[in-house]
Amino acid sequence: MKRTIIYVILCCALFISACSTDLNVIGDYKETLIVYGLLDQGQDTQYVKINKAFLGAGNAYEYAMMKDSAQFKNALDVKIKCVNSGISYVLTPANYIPKDPGLFYSTEQTNVIYKLVTDGSVGHPKLDPNSLYELKVTDGETGVSVSSKTLVLPDITAFSKPAPSLTSFSFVITGYYPNYKFKVEWLSAKNAREYQVIIRLNYSDSTITNGNIPQVLDYQLPESRTAGLSGGESFLKEFNASDFYKFIGSSLADYSGLLGRKAGKVDVLLVSAADDLVTFIDVNKPSTGIIQERPEFTNIVGGLGIFSSRYNRPPFSRPLDNTSLDSLSGGQYTCKLRFSDHFGVWTGCH
Repeated sequence: MKRTIIYVILCCALFISACSTDLNVIGDYKETLIVYGLLDQGQDTQYVKINKAFLGAGNAYEYAMMKDSAQFKNALDVKIKCVNSGISYVLTPANYIPKDPGLFYSTEQTNVIYKLVTDGSVGHPKLDPNSLYELKVTDGETGVSVSSKTLVLPDITAFSKPAPSLTSFSFVITGYYPNYKFKVEWLSAKNAREYQVIIRLNYSDSTITNGNIPQVLDYQLPESRTAGLSGGESFLKEFNASDFYKFIGSSLADYSGLLGRKAGKVDVLLVSAADDLVTFIDVNKPSTGIIQERPEFTNIVGGLGIFSSRYNRPPFSRPLDNTSLDSLSGGQYTCKLRFSDHFGVWTGCH
């Protein structure tokens, strides 16, 4: 009998000892700020999105819809300082920006976005290219603070193609050039790691019920990456003009209530990205290999996320020439889309 009692006591002791080594996955609460911000000297307002990480027992999707899980109760102290000049600016909440639907959306949730106006007006100077800017975010209730720094990207030297002297863009050349290539050539700027060229068609839909509706269609070319960050590297992106028309034909369609379409100017846009931003995007791309684990990347000291720089330079904008307008109206790829020719008439398919 005594042996049996001793055996039971030993088993209970071993069980209690084993339970004491169980891992507590949730652990004690630790406030973690998640920051996303990109400075762009081409924009009149800079935005920084700030949330907090969360973890709890139960369904994570339910937690994601609760306002208290990812948002702070009170406004944070958010400042951006130009290190070169020493001047600091306070960002204010921009609660008017709607939150996109998704896992983190509910009627309670709002966007936690802070803004800094940089339109050049009094008290709101434009960002200084090549200057270093420091972001600091502090929770006044807990004292938790995070920071990060980034250089503002400057503009490229100039476009060498398309030629600045052009008065219109041509995507159709008859005669000896059936496969005419549209070319974009430029020199990289200092601290820029990647570029993307976007050919934007501005047009309007004339409808029965809503009148004229302005529209845009973007034809994005593959990204180009620099070898270094000192600038001055030459880049050339080119594409067959016929591919541009094919893209338009596959992206748009005729629909009930559409009376016609009118093409406006075509914009050549060039967007650059800083080194940290490119690394962040690369790390967070979907994994296509056997190994699904990805390394984490953040440049937020004391938190998570990214604070970096990009530059959306003003577009190089020109109207289409008459031949290109006529091809858009009656060409084989776009003749069903109701675009008017240079006379203002839809010629349709022949």
